[in-house]
Amino acid sequence: MGVDSGWTMNFRMIQFLLLVVLSAVGFNCGAAEAYEALTQKEIDAITYEEATMDDGVTIPLRANLEHLDADAKKRFDEWSAKIDDWKPGQEENLGQQVRNWLSLVSVVDICQSEFEGETAWYVFDKLKKDVPKAKLIKITAWIALKPDAGKVVRNAPDLGYDNEQEEGEVRERTAVYSKKLLGRLLGKLPPKE
Repeated sequence: MGVDSGWTMNFRMIQFLLLVVLSAVGFNCGAAEAYEALTQKEIDAITYEEATMDDGVTIPLRANLEHLDADAKKRFDEWSAKIDDWKPGQEENLGQQVRNWLSLVSVVDICQSEFEGETAWYVFDKLKKDVPKAKLIKITAWIALKPDAGKVVRNAPDLGYDNEQEEGEVRERTAVYSKKLLGRLLGKLPPKE
């Protein structure tokens, strides 16, 4: 065995060990999330007409929580403490995780919860803190453009929403909520007076 074959054998052993280590820590060379393929042109083509009204009966969004009195604020804080540990919100796939959060907002809206608009504000705020802005822009654009992709949450029994909602309605509202968040990230919403 010559010097070259010994070096080649060592190099192959190092490659093998590197692959073992990378797979052990969850590194996946070829797996890109679907939202990563979106182009800036596709994002720029998104329109926001259906996402401009925040104080309507459907798809509401509060600007903050300042309007809540002390009792309502206490109830909301107790409820929102539960959603921080909500299992679908811990989904490993980031695109699906954001879709889960926005579909939860849609379920709360469909169920006509006491805190529909407040939940949307809270989840938007949470996502803006937890997800890097560039990724969140692409993910919300992907959800708006691909409302039928991935899964949606149709109920959340651990949060008090036992009844499973109609999938089409959840997907439709989730797409609009994604536009509401995307528009805010890009400075296109809320509409200028």
